[in-house]
Amino acid sequence: MQKPFHHLARGLVVCDDKILLAKAKGQTNTFLPGGHIEFGESAKDALKREINEELGIPCTVGRFLGVVEHKWELDQVVHCEINQVFEIHSSNLHLDVNPTAIEPHLEFFWCHGGDLDQQCLQPYPFRHLIQKYLNGNKDVWWESTVNLDFDD
Repeated sequence: MQKPFHHLARGLVVCDDKILLAKAKGQTNTFLPGGHIEFGESAKDALKREINEELGIPCTVGRFLGVVEHKWELDQVVHCEINQVFEIHSSNLHLDVNPTAIEPHLEFFWCHGGDLDQQCLQPYPFRHLIQKYLNGNKDVWWESTVNLDFDD
C-alpha cells in the first residue's frame, strides 16, 4: 500500500498586498513557491535551492511563519504533506512583471491577497492564514487538514 509523504519548504513573497503564486501548467490549483526538502537538508536551505531551481534567482529566507499539515487523495492514493512556511525576499522580484519559471512545467504570477480562493491556493488553510498575515497578525501558524474528510 502506497503512503506518499511530502516534507515541503514554502515561501511567502508579499509585495504591496500581492502574493507570488506558482502553478503547474494545465492545472487549476496554485501553491506557494518552494518544494521538497531533501533528506539531511534544512528547510531554509531547501527553500533557497528550490527558488533558485524554479526561478533562477537568489533569495533571502526570512522569518518562520508556521506549519500547515495537509492530506489529499490523487488516483485513490492518500498523500500527506507538511509545509514549513517562511517569508522570502528577493530584489529580483518586481510587481510589474510575472517571474519567468526556469522549470518548463511551472508558471508564476502575482495575485491580490483577497483573490486566493479564486486562485484555488492549496493547501487551502493558507488562504485565511495569509489574509490574517496581510491584516497584521504575525502569530505563528499551525493548521491541519489531516483529520478532516476529503473535499468533494
